[in-house]
Amino acid sequence: MAELNPALRVLRGLSLAEHEAESTLLRAQGFHPLDVTTYAQNGVELHASIWEQSPVPYIWRILPALTGDAYSALFNDLLPQGFMPLTVSAYDVGEGPRFTSLWATAGPVPPIIGRHGLDVFEFQAVTNELAGNGFLPYDVAAYLSPDGRPSFAALWRPGAPAERLVEHNMSEGLLDLRRRDWEPAGYVLTALTGYDVFHEARYTGIWQRGDVVNSEVRVGLSFGDLQMQHDGLLSRGFRPARMRAYTLLGDPLTRCAGIWRKTYLTASEVALLDDMMKPFMVKYQVPGAAVARAERGRLGLSRGFGVVAQGSTDPVRPTSLFRMASLSKPLTAVAVFRLIESGQLALGDLVFGPGARLGTTFGTQPYPGGVPGITVQHLLEHTSGWVNSPNDPMFNHLTLSQHQLIDWMLGRRPDGSPNAPLAHTPGQTYEYLNFGYCVLGRVIEAVTGQTYEQAVRELVLQPCGITDMFLAGDTLGDRRPGEVVYTEHPGGGVGPYDFRASRMDAHGGWLATAEALVRFLVHVDGFPGVGNILSPGSLATMFTRTTAHDPTGKPVTYAKGWQISDEGNRWHNGDLPGSVALMVSTADDRCWAVLVNARDLSRLGEMHKELDDLMWLLGNVITDWPVLSTFRGNP
Repeated sequence: MAELNPALRVLRGLSLAEHEAESTLLRAQGFHPLDVTTYAQNGVELHASIWEQSPVPYIWRILPALTGDAYSALFNDLLPQGFMPLTVSAYDVGEGPRFTSLWATAGPVPPIIGRHGLDVFEFQAVTNELAGNGFLPYDVAAYLSPDGRPSFAALWRPGAPAERLVEHNMSEGLLDLRRRDWEPAGYVLTALTGYDVFHEARYTGIWQRGDVVNSEVRVGLSFGDLQMQHDGLLSRGFRPARMRAYTLLGDPLTRCAGIWRKTYLTASEVALLDDMMKPFMVKYQVPGAAVARAERGRLGLSRGFGVVAQGSTDPVRPTSLFRMASLSKPLTAVAVFRLIESGQLALGDLVFGPGARLGTTFGTQPYPGGVPGITVQHLLEHTSGWVNSPNDPMFNHLTLSQHQLIDWMLGRRPDGSPNAPLAHTPGQTYEYLNFGYCVLGRVIEAVTGQTYEQAVRELVLQPCGITDMFLAGDTLGDRRPGEVVYTEHPGGGVGPYDFRASRMDAHGGWLATAEALVRFLVHVDGFPGVGNILSPGSLATMFTRTTAHDPTGKPVTYAKGWQISDEGNRWHNGDLPGSVALMVSTADDRCWAVLVNARDLSRLGEMHKELDDLMWLLGNVITDWPVLSTFRGNP
């Protein structure tokens, strides 16, 4: 299998003439430079650089070994020509500082400011001054001045103050601490330089907020160590992005600080994914699947497998839509808790009867015994007292609308007996019931004055930044653009287009991409870094298991719209004719979703278990995930 990431070359330890000769050869082979650093080793000027072989839409130039005046002149000469400096490095071999910079025509050129010859206090003062004018640093290089003190060259461009964090005089330990503090909050280390302070290494770093990447940082390396680290990281899919050389007084070796980023899965990791998914898909005759996975709110996998329909050649893509079945219940539960937080609803609110949320709109008065005691919490926890046997109400009476079905459930036969009497006292017994969430959908409509879909979009999807969830249609002709086709294998009974998917809105009627489900999960997991759309108190309540027992007297794992494991993991699975779905949010800040477009009802329990086992195994086998994007909604 071909590598998904471009080829790399790293040059180091070259004279200027050697570096220019190698650069000419690499240019002819379609490589372009990512970073260039020049350094002094035992009084000798040497050059190093990182190159990538991939098409680029810009022209680049390396300007090496310039005096301070020549370097400053570049800003007057090249900026008007549409070039901007991408990086800067500096060194001194005893003849005054020399500067090397990488310039490129990378689109419209913003105002750029370059300064050099600054000590650490001047650098910070300039940074503070420029921040007041809307400029923030984006690259920095340190070098020793003739008196042995560190001096800095840096580049600034326009940006909002919240987009950058800068730290000086960091030890290796403090650098690691800052990374652990700032990167989970959405900042990535984009520039790093080392220098000598009283014969000890210190570092200045710039963090930029934006699209976070999975990164590794190494400091204090000799070039020999650098090569070993580079080889090891490259085998894990990490690619060098920044490299700065520096020296310490009394140390004959040149030291390096480097940043590596993982933006692709390696070919072997992609092959492993395929090898893991294929046996499951073959065993259960699944044409297509979609998987998404995130760690600490950062998307690391969003990928399709197989095809959108049996006999099709159209591949499943990350943008493919699938029926998410009962994964709709957590969505409805979160909408309910959003209304609770706004004071419009309460868990103890009664649902049916005079003064209740749905009043006496539905069914025949008087309501059957126990029905006036059903609360919002009972519906969330499947403890209303109704049961789904012998048949689930949502799969019966298919000609009835949602309102007509509720009327029937609360109605009476000609002899006056209830159509659907409660089997248990509300709140005492857990029995999984889709119908209860259908009723919750109508409660949401009554409280908000909107359709269920409109309310969920405003309460949940928009705050999470989700745009790719929709209510499903019933027939093959009702498929949305990008939606897969579903296959129900023999023995399933009802076909994938022979039931009322549209009537199942609040309990099983949504379509989603796997990535949209992961985006939802990271906004309701309680972890910092990505804005949660519910308060910690609401999340704790939502994730608290019901105190009711099942009909045999055993405790259950269901909370309010979620299953909760003893370890604190939250999940929900689901299935409908022709589809199976699963999403999991773990106690250690990982989450994933998987959607497939076929169901084997005769082996449904096996399908669910193997799919769950497969997703856990996936996270244990591949340990270095790239970061495709961060999830930031509008809480």
